[in-house]
Amino acid sequence: MDECKNSKIVNPIEFLPLTLTDNVMKPDDSSLLLLKIADKSKFEDSITYIYAGNEPGAVYRPITVYKEKNANAYLVAGRYVGVTETDLKYKPLTEEERRLVIEKLGPGKVVRFLSNTSE
Repeated sequence: MDECKNSKIVNPIEFLPLTLTDNVMKPDDSSLLLLKIADKSKFEDSITYIYAGNEPGAVYRPITVYKEKNANAYLVAGRYVGVTETDLKYKPLTEEERRLVIEKLGPGKVVRFLSNTSE
């Protein structure tokens, strides 16, 4: 009982309500490149993956390359990051990665890089 006499009354901890907006939890997709899923019909069914980069994790982030049907032309999409109902999302490549992709695809090929600008 002596313990009760010597104990102090402690105020309960107050918790502040945490309000999150949609922007806090969503990544910034403004720099991502989009490929319409419907446009995939222009390309062959098989997809090429190129591994470029010196860092150890590069092997887990391949670069996606689509070959156009009946052509010796390629569309380099970038590094896949996700999908929506209508689009595939890709991270754009650095200039060094672009150079490596062109080098690995070999000479005599038409190589285009995915962009969000209308062509």
